[in-house]
Amino acid sequence: MERDDIPQVVALRRQAFTRSERAGPDDLAAYFERIFFQSPFRDPDIHSLVYEDERGRVGGFVGAVPRRMLFRGEPIRVVIETQMMVALRCGGGVGRRLLSQLLAGPQDLTLTDDANNASRRLWESVGGERSAIHGLRWVRPLRPIGHMARRFTHSGVGRGVVTAARPLIAAADALVARLPGPSRQAPPPGSIAPLDARGIVTHLEEVVGSRSLRPAYDEPSLQWLLAQLVEKKRLGTPRQALVRDQAGDVAGWFVYYMNPGATSEVLQVAARPSAEKVVLRGLFWDAWRHGACAVAGRVEPWLVEALGGTNWAILRWVQQWTLVHSRRLEILHAIEQGDALLSLLDGEWWLGF
Repeated sequence: MERDDIPQVVALRRQAFTRSERAGPDDLAAYFERIFFQSPFRDPDIHSLVYEDERGRVGGFVGAVPRRMLFRGEPIRVVIETQMMVALRCGGGVGRRLLSQLLAGPQDLTLTDDANNASRRLWESVGGERSAIHGLRWVRPLRPIGHMARRFTHSGVGRGVVTAARPLIAAADALVARLPGPSRQAPPPGSIAPLDARGIVTHLEEVVGSRSLRPAYDEPSLQWLLAQLVEKKRLGTPRQALVRDQAGDVAGWFVYYMNPGATSEVLQVAARPSAEKVVLRGLFWDAWRHGACAVAGRVEPWLVEALGGTNWAILRWVQQWTLVHSRRLEILHAIEQGDALLSLLDGEWWLGF
């Protein structure tokens, strides 16, 4: 894709997708420019692809967002696939051709983590794989009465009843938070402090250096990435915090959208081995004291055990696939075995087209 293709790609997207997080075509065009041509992660050898029909019109597109990671200490190139779309006039084979060409690029790993069933089938037809464990989503109710009540707000009548009962719901949740049991809320041992890009980079090796596959952050690019999160306003306010254990040692950190009165979405949990429960307790307490009814995120294999016991959470399958492709089987094995920090912050999910 060249810059001159952006107007046609924007027009194609407005035909292919009914929803957009951008205010209008000009805002969407500026976002395409920012993500694909101004990103600090851009790589001169990796490009988004367009398909042109016989009249030179853009009839298909697949976006490539380069990222950098380390695999067993070796720098590798990663591509996040996004915004696959094909004009109806061009036929189904175009999407397959675009994706095949993208996967044949110089990168060591290609992934997407916001795929539907049609995308999954397309990926699998050209050699991609789905990561089954990453198809699980966890939800931890923090205000269980309020969380349950939100299910009834989708209709006008239900919304009215819940609004009228809000004082009773709040009182019930306050009582549950004080009672002994799995929903009890109390400050965790240790401390929670605000965290910025410099702090994450400083503690990255200490916290996740033992994992075979992990992000390769630097301060400027991570600052840029965290700044993009602010634009998904419907999810709340992004927050990052560092968690220390009772001895004062760094246990890890979390990144999530603070969303009072609703479900707070988690983008990243990073923890030292054996400190996962400490970080989760910090996350739950932080979200609760900021008013969230629940916290939710994608399951990471190394996090499953920590989501049991006092950190209990509800696990369920979702039709939101994480798809991966690599010519290096050892990278795919590391992902499936949980020997990776592969969070939503490192995939497609944070993008706001």
